[in-house]
Amino acid sequence: MTTIYLVRHGEYENPDYVFPCRLPGFGLSVRGRAQVRQLAASYFANKPVVALYSSPLLRTKQTAQILAETLHLSIMFDDRLLEVTTHADGVPMKLFDETNGGLSYTPEYQAKGAESIEDLIIRMDNFIQEKVRKHQGREVLIVTHGDPMRYVVMKYMRIVPITFEASRSVAIPIAGGYKIEFSDTGEAQVYPIVTA
Repeated sequence: MTTIYLVRHGEYENPDYVFPCRLPGFGLSVRGRAQVRQLAASYFANKPVVALYSSPLLRTKQTAQILAETLHLSIMFDDRLLEVTTHADGVPMKLFDETNGGLSYTPEYQAKGAESIEDLIIRMDNFIQEKVRKHQGREVLIVTHGDPMRYVVMKYMRIVPITFEASRSVAIPIAGGYKIEFSDTGEAQVYPIVTA
């Protein structure tokens, strides 16, 4: 059995309430740091994790740094773990709120070249499968963002069809995530990360 932990970054500073996506900045808030420290202490402190991968954006980098201190690991950054590619970077969050977070997946943004749900799943699944092969029989921690995590988890949960509408039923908590166990035959079992 190979175990992959997918973790979303903690709460981040966003005083102008815009969609940060891949913009620089947006570091963890005081509350966000506390959330990640709680996750590290209550869930990961005794886990035999052998490798830690992270998106290089500031909020994920800072999340990974807190987890790395607990696990005594170095961090490997990879662009494949970045937030979804969209043309909505910096757009007021009220526009996302009006579409329940689906602005990136509207026909308008897809026509501009925004990353599709299918492409997002392929990107994340390829990365995860690569790490399952590399760390067979071990435990690996991956720090990423909400949408990349949500859609690949839906694939492993065998939710069909995978649509934006269906994705609203899959919770991706701040400073939380999922434990995914892969059997030697590649079958995946998904469990929410539950902290004390």
